[in-house]
Amino acid sequence: MRAIILLAGVAMAASWGLTWFEPPFAGSDISPMSLVSDGVIALSADAAWQTWVFVGGFAAAGLAALSAILGRGSAILALAAGLSPLVVLGDAILRADATRRDLGLPVPVDFGDLAQSWDVLQDFVRMGLYAYAGGAALLLLAGLSVFASRR
Repeated sequence: MRAIILLAGVAMAASWGLTWFEPPFAGSDISPMSLVSDGVIALSADAAWQTWVFVGGFAAAGLAALSAILGRGSAILALAAGLSPLVVLGDAILRADATRRDLGLPVPVDFGDLAQSWDVLQDFVRMGLYAYAGGAALLLLAGLSVFASRR
């Protein structure tokens, strides 16, 4: 289990600097590190809790990998890193309709169009997003597995 936590933690932590999206005509590649350096994501005391959960997931993944190398218990860090994308995504889904109203968009949020949106977006997704999602999923499963085996 330590090897899985190590590899998944490294993959998720490394996705911080890897390209997530490569827009065809919109300029530079998009990664979490570039969003922070460009000021799109502000890391300050005034930042929203979602920002801290998102950024903290990378730190937890790196610490889980480091703790797996050292042979220490890394299940809680793996679980925290694996849950972070789900917390941020869940919040985004729950607030989608309110965000639409705040922006004044006349179109209701329809989650049935997600498959069609993914078909369009898939051409622009790069390795960083897959490393993030795959690493988070493996860390979540590994963390849950370690906790389940202790019972």
